[in-house]
Amino acid sequence: MPLDVPFLVKGPSFAEGMPDQAETAQFRAAIGDAGALAFFDYWIAKCSADEIPAKIQIDPIEIPKLLTAMFIEEWDSLAGQSRIRLAGEFHREPDGSNIQDKTIDDLTSGATADVWKACDRCNFFELRPTICGYDLKHFDKPFVHHADLALPVRDTDSAILTYGYSWLL
Repeated sequence: MPLDVPFLVKGPSFAEGMPDQAETAQFRAAIGDAGALAFFDYWIAKCSADEIPAKIQIDPIEIPKLLTAMFIEEWDSLAGQSRIRLAGEFHREPDGSNIQDKTIDDLTSGATADVWKACDRCNFFELRPTICGYDLKHFDKPFVHHADLALPVRDTDSAILTYGYSWLL
């Protein structure tokens, strides 16, 4: 995984069904965190031969140890970017507030926002898993190297959501 931030690692597209195993394995090898790897393996197991998992297939009871670092984003067509629908404790703002219902522009700017938005384009429109890294404020630290594994998931109305897992680099 790249050490310079910001960065974006694009996985294979699932738009036409399950991609080549070698491409999927190459992306999996780039995941640099045990929790993120566990979430990716869980998500892959929920994929069918022809599509990404639906949100009803992602059961929090099956992955309880991962929940505090997870997040769910939805596409906000009016804002033209994603909005945080739900976020675990890892995602608290430095003042302790939750990032729920905030957009990328509410949370960051510059190169970090650009990488996050590129990640979203891959997830929402190309059905690609991604790993992105950037600097963010985190708890009492002024800035930390932060990474997200972001995975596309089908919503009930055929929209796409992003389910993600975050860690510090």
